[in-house]
Amino acid sequence: MTETSITNTPAVDVSTRAPARVGPLPPSRIATAARAFGDDYPMHTGQTRQRVAGAALVLGMCVYLPWVYTVLDRTRPWIAWVFFAATLLSASSMLLTVVTSWDRKVPPRRPLPPGDEPRVAVIIPTCKEPVGMILRTIESILAQDWPADRLTIVVSDDGHDPLLKASLVPYPVIYHEPPDRWAPGRDGAAKAGNLNDAVAFVTMLFPAIEYIETRDADDEVGSHAFLRHAVGQLVHDERLAYVQTIKEAQVSAGDPFINREPMFYRGQMLARYASNSVFPCGSGLVWRAEALRDIGGFPVWNLVEDLQSGMEALRRGWSGCYLPIVGAVGQHAPEDVPNVFKQRGTWAVDTVRLLVWGEKKGLDLRQRLSFLSLLLFYLQSFALATFMVCVVTSFLGYAPISSDRWSGFAILTGFAVITEGWLLVTMHPYADRRARQRRRMLDLWRVRVLWSGLSPVYMRGAVLAVFGGPHRKPVYKVTRKEGVHRWHWEATLPHIVTVIVLIASAVYSVFHHTIDNPAQLALTSVWGSLYLSYAVGFAMRGWHGSTPLPAFMAGRRRTDADRGATSAVNPSIG
Repeated sequence: MTETSITNTPAVDVSTRAPARVGPLPPSRIATAARAFGDDYPMHTGQTRQRVAGAALVLGMCVYLPWVYTVLDRTRPWIAWVFFAATLLSASSMLLTVVTSWDRKVPPRRPLPPGDEPRVAVIIPTCKEPVGMILRTIESILAQDWPADRLTIVVSDDGHDPLLKASLVPYPVIYHEPPDRWAPGRDGAAKAGNLNDAVAFVTMLFPAIEYIETRDADDEVGSHAFLRHAVGQLVHDERLAYVQTIKEAQVSAGDPFINREPMFYRGQMLARYASNSVFPCGSGLVWRAEALRDIGGFPVWNLVEDLQSGMEALRRGWSGCYLPIVGAVGQHAPEDVPNVFKQRGTWAVDTVRLLVWGEKKGLDLRQRLSFLSLLLFYLQSFALATFMVCVVTSFLGYAPISSDRWSGFAILTGFAVITEGWLLVTMHPYADRRARQRRRMLDLWRVRVLWSGLSPVYMRGAVLAVFGGPHRKPVYKVTRKEGVHRWHWEATLPHIVTVIVLIASAVYSVFHHTIDNPAQLALTSVWGSLYLSYAVGFAMRGWHGSTPLPAFMAGRRRTDADRGATSAVNPSIG
C-alpha cells in the first residue's frame, strides 16, 4: 500500500502547502426527490397482471411459431432459415423472461432502530472524477440517517489527485492512495483492484468492521435511511452476502437513453430476489465483510467486479437481497452516444464473457435460468439485426416467408400486439411515485428505440467476449462524467446507413414491383416502417443535448452561454 492520510486528524497538516480546494456540487433534483419520498414501499407486486400477460404471450407463441415454420420460403433457404433461427432466438429470450419473472418478491422492511447501528466502512473508489462530484457524494453520505461516529469513509484515489486530497481536508474521511495500476502486488488493475486494496486497508486498520458499502464517486445517497434499511437486512439474515438497492440518475427530460433502467430496477430485480439471483450493481450496495473474504475479494477476471462478485457469492451458498429503495443517484448519466456506447458495450462484454466462460458450478436451476436470461438479452441483438436485413431483402423480392393470405398478416400483427402488451405490463415500474412523469406507451417506444440502436454495440460486445476466450480480458476505460454535446454522426453511422438502405429498398420495390401480393406487401411495409422509425429515432439521438440541426451540421458546439452548464457542472439541470 502507498500513502494514506486521515484527513480529519490534526496531525495531517497541508496548510503549509497552501493547496487549492474546491467545494461540493449542489444536490441533484432526483436525489432530493428520492430523499423526500422516504423509504416506504408497498409489499405487493401485482403478480396476477404479470402472469396473465406472460401466459398470453406464451399462447401467442404457440400459434405464431408453427405458422412461421409453415410459411418459410424453402426455395430461399439462405434467408428463410436464418430468419427462422432469429425468430426462435427472440422467442426463447421472451419465454425465458416470462418463466424467470413468474414470481416476484419484496423483502419485509427491517430498519435498525436508533442506537443499534454497527460501524460501517464506506469505500468510494475514484479515478479522476470531478472533485465537486466526489464532495457532493461525501456530503450525502454524512447527511443520511446514520451516526457519523459509526461511519468510516475511505476515498480510495486511483487518480492520485492532489486537488482531491486537499479538498477532503475539512471532511471526516480517510484519503487512501492504492498502488499504481500495474504495480506488483496489486490485486487487479482497474476498479476491482482499487476496491481490493481499500478493503485490505480497512481490514488492517479496523478489523472489527462487519459491513462494507461500496459507492461510486458520482453517486450521492438517495434514501435518507439507506444504511439503516440495508444493514438491517444484513443483521437479520446471517447468510445474506449483500444488499442491492435501486440506482437512479440525474437525466434529461424523458430519460432518452433509459439511464434510470426502470424495467430492471423496478421489475426484473424483484423476480431475481424471488429466485435468489440478485447481483450487485456496484453502488447503493452494502456487503458483509465475511462474504467478501469468502469469495476472495472483488474478482478481477472480468472487466468490472459487480456481476461476477455476486455470482461468486451465490455459488458458495450465500444469498443476495434486493431492497426497493433508492440507495444511489448518479449525478451524471451518459447522454452522448459515444459515452452511452462505451458504458453499454462494457456491460455487454462483461455479461456475455462471464456467462459464456465463467464458472457457474454451485448455482441452482432457477439461478442458472435467471442468468441465462441476461445472456439471451444481449444475443437477441443478432435477431433484431437479422429481422432488419429480412425487411430489406423482402423489398428486393427475396422474402424469407411466403404468405399470400391476409390471415398471415393477422397472425403476425396479433402476436406483435400481444408482445407489446406484455412489455407494457413488464415495464410497469414498481413503487415509482413519479406518476406525472410516466407515459407508458412513450416509455416503451423509447426502450424499443434504444434496444434497436444498441444492437450493433451488443453484437460487437458478444463477439469480443466469445472469440476473446476466457484468458483474453478486454481493456476497461472509465465512463466519462461529462457530456460531449455535438453531432456524433460517426457513432450513429450504422443507423444512418440503415435508414438509407431501408428507404432505398422500399423505393426499388415500388418501381420494380418486386412484391405483387397485397398481403405480403402490407406485411413488409408495416415492419419496414417500424424498423425505419427505430433507426431514425436513434440516429436523432446522435445530437442529443446539442444545438438545433442547422447549427450542429455547421460544426458549431454549444457554449455554456447557449445551453447553461452541463450536468457535470450543475447536476440539477435536466
